[in-house]
Amino acid sequence: MSTTRRDASDDVVGEPVEEPGAPTTAPLSLTQRSSLLMAPHSPGREFMSWVYQLNGKLDVGALVRAVDDVVAAHDLLRVRFEAGPGGDVETATQHVTPFRPGVVRVIRLDDRPKLEALAAAVVAVEAEYRDLSPWDEPRLQATLYVVAPKTHVLSIFVAEALCDGESGTFVAAELSRAYARHSGKAVPDLALPSTGSYLRWVLDNPVPEAAQRRAVEHWRSLRSEPIAAGAWPMTLRPGVRPAARFFNVPAGHWQHLVEATPGMAAMPFVVVLSWLEMALARVAGAERFVVTSAVSNRSRPGAKDLIGNFVGPVRMLAQVAVTDRLEDVSSRALHFLREALAASVVPVPLAEARIQAPAAFVPPEPTVSFFMFDEREGPDFVGVRQRRFRVHTGRDVLRVNCTPDDAGGRNFFVISGSAPPELMDALTAALRGYLGLAASGGRLP
Repeated sequence: MSTTRRDASDDVVGEPVEEPGAPTTAPLSLTQRSSLLMAPHSPGREFMSWVYQLNGKLDVGALVRAVDDVVAAHDLLRVRFEAGPGGDVETATQHVTPFRPGVVRVIRLDDRPKLEALAAAVVAVEAEYRDLSPWDEPRLQATLYVVAPKTHVLSIFVAEALCDGESGTFVAAELSRAYARHSGKAVPDLALPSTGSYLRWVLDNPVPEAAQRRAVEHWRSLRSEPIAAGAWPMTLRPGVRPAARFFNVPAGHWQHLVEATPGMAAMPFVVVLSWLEMALARVAGAERFVVTSAVSNRSRPGAKDLIGNFVGPVRMLAQVAVTDRLEDVSSRALHFLREALAASVVPVPLAEARIQAPAAFVPPEPTVSFFMFDEREGPDFVGVRQRRFRVHTGRDVLRVNCTPDDAGGRNFFVISGSAPPELMDALTAALRGYLGLAASGGRLP
């Protein structure tokens, strides 16, 4: 492991130093194996991505040094994978590579008009994103495009097998602090992640064989359930960019939702998921379908603030009747979520690969992906305004993201690579209606 020398306030990062006895090689965790199995079939190729247009006076040197600091400090951000014999994922290993300064590539595009340069930067980012593979290059990589004196585009990619969504929040916070420090700005009050080694955690926390067997049995039983896909298009349209819809839930209304959930013995995640299920049943006419969601498991104290991969996909069977109320659906959603979490020590792709072994891995039929993030995504550079780009591959069947806005509300992004615009409009309208934005006056429907 390569760590960094810090002062008592944990605010100064120096040259990396070797920690005696720290591991440099470890087997893959179960969630890492799952991520690598799914990568060829995933719309995002299982990569975390931050792409921002930065407007204002950016200290390029400070940004370059800040990224170097973060990558030097965390061994997992410098890990590469090595497959087992014959490309086997089950026996693959992860290896820490030495830190080398200069992680950020700086590409100048300011020799042309600003709008032309900005468009060129976006095209270059999308091309880079399209070619990513966690087997070829999982390590954190960053590119800064100089568009104009006060306009830059920053892209940061890292394989999700190394850094999941919640870990990405810690990376962004540390990067924000490092940039402020190097640029002479006031250091933002952001929590720093643990300096512990994720490789050490993997070695010290093996999953019991009994838990693995229990998980595989759960996924085997779920696969045997007859699933009605309803009217939602399940065949992706080649070469067609995804249709996307957006709406916002204001802070006051979101707070009303949060305050109302204890009465249903649920939580906002489950209630919003229930509304999504009800909207899908209303629009697509399906009463039984599978919802795939990403859930971060940080129940162990040692993993609470550790950068690494703790997200596992969970698949939940949705059962919705025409006469169901929100209370009915949310109680079932909570039941299926608990059941899935209890068996999620082996995420579904890995479990299905084991069930089918030694046959080649076949990804599950995509249905609905739902992701809800309660943390701010991406770095915050003091004195610089930023606008996020979302890079898409057009392969999503249906994906719904729920992310916080700066005012305390929630933004909803509904994305599909297969649905026609009129079906997207119908789903978005139904989901908005269940959220109470159409005619409820801010009350829960």
